[in-house]
Amino acid sequence: MVTTSAGADQASGGETAYPLRRTPTQDRASRQVERILDAACAEVVERGYDAASTSTIAKRAEIAVGSVYRYFPDKRTLIQAIERRNQHRYTEAVRERLALVEDWRQAVDVTLDTFREMHRTDPGFRAVVLSGLGDPELEATPGEFDDQHADEFAELLSSRFGARDSHEFRLSVTLTIAMGEALAHLADRLPADASEYVLSQGRPALHRLLEPHLP
Repeated sequence: MVTTSAGADQASGGETAYPLRRTPTQDRASRQVERILDAACAEVVERGYDAASTSTIAKRAEIAVGSVYRYFPDKRTLIQAIERRNQHRYTEAVRERLALVEDWRQAVDVTLDTFREMHRTDPGFRAVVLSGLGDPELEATPGEFDDQHADEFAELLSSRFGARDSHEFRLSVTLTIAMGEALAHLADRLPADASEYVLSQGRPALHRLLEPHLP
């Protein structure tokens, strides 16, 4: 549940967090890449993945289609870039919110709530879901995003809340991440009363996974 993109959102070492044919070297080019990704999100959400095309995305972004191909060879690569941008935005939001958290259980809840919120409010998350490709198809290696989230969350629990680091602890954190995502998706597709019930049952289950490893 608890990553970076072109322009303002960059990975360490100055590399963009999503694959590009050409790395933008000026702010204007970086803004154009972001505009292309925003247009792709809107196209997929409004028209569906199959109906969206690089030409309609370019038209929505008010640029020539050649400018799309300058950075992205095809529509699938665009969705991969959107997924990686999503991960960066999610990670940054979680880091900001966890800065004020003083209890590890609250940290688990904030991470889960941020995941649910961004899937409801950020068109990029819905675009990836509607693409029909699914997260595993967008990852460079199996479990790429969950493993990164788990490593970051394990470090947080160790440094901030005194978790005892071990192989079993890392496995418990990975399981918590996977179960938290499944819980969030289930809650968001249910009616409000049913959603509250599964969350009330699911949150303590996530806490119990981590309790043996924390003071």
